[in-house]
Amino acid sequence: MPITLPPMNRRRFMTGTLGGIVTGLFHPVWGAESEILSQDIWAFLSDTHIPGDRNKTGGTPAIKPVEHLVKIRTDVLSGEIGKPGGLIVSGDCVYLQGLPDDYKTLLEEFAPFRNAGISVHFVMGNHDNRQAFLNAAAQSTGESKSNSSRTKIPNRLYSIIETPKANFFLLDSLEKTNHTPGLFGEEQLQWLADELDSRKDKPAILVAHHNPDYSANIVKAPGALQDTAAFFDRIRERKQVKAYFYGHTHTWKTLRMNGIHMVNIPATAWRFDQTQPFAWVFLKLKDNGMSLTLRSIDSEHPKHNEVLDLAWR
Repeated sequence: MPITLPPMNRRRFMTGTLGGIVTGLFHPVWGAESEILSQDIWAFLSDTHIPGDRNKTGGTPAIKPVEHLVKIRTDVLSGEIGKPGGLIVSGDCVYLQGLPDDYKTLLEEFAPFRNAGISVHFVMGNHDNRQAFLNAAAQSTGESKSNSSRTKIPNRLYSIIETPKANFFLLDSLEKTNHTPGLFGEEQLQWLADELDSRKDKPAILVAHHNPDYSANIVKAPGALQDTAAFFDRIRERKQVKAYFYGHTHTWKTLRMNGIHMVNIPATAWRFDQTQPFAWVFLKLKDNGMSLTLRSIDSEHPKHNEVLDLAWR
């Protein structure tokens, strides 16, 4: 079960439901009045850290997370490089403690995407609170607050989005709110393995919040995904797994592990390394891979409009 918000006005839908959301909380439908939005084009954001108070600042030097999101939203909706059919936020959606007012502001600020016919999908980060988010999403869509009972794994929000060219697996690595390390847990990893085994016909793109522990020594990477080894054991030999997208480190980086693309999505809010961009990532699916374009708030940043063409293993 994910946090998925459909386009706002159902009368504008033209293309029917997307291939499907499995274990879905809300079901998105693609398309808007005069255009059919592409199921092959996606926007990826991470670490938005939206506070309840739009004027609240954070980071060093201090910035306003809401102002940054507005700038990115303007860029996404401009369609300058293509208008996405869907948008995924890979965790740390709100400020620090996952408070109800934070989610109220978050959903209000994402409403323009939905008004434009774009489905919005959220995954949980270590600064999120599942129940507060579910309650806010239920109020936003008119759904019942009892949706948390639909999940097969207690205290996890996960889903599969099926598209013509790839299946997206949205995973939940939140162990405890405002606690830095992440954990998938054995039940979710087994669910992932089982669902991958039933979907061998398309590339699988996995999305979560926490970065893998590349050091293979969690002592050296205390804030990373604690069950990285078990995670890699599940995906290494399942050749349909082509990429893993994550946030958490507020860094733009790509590398390959066992032929799988590891894509670190940069933050839209504060950064830990001042050379990093405040940015979002434009993804275009291809028959044998994907193209990624980095879109920085600062158009003068050296990484702005960097394009990576990544082939599937």
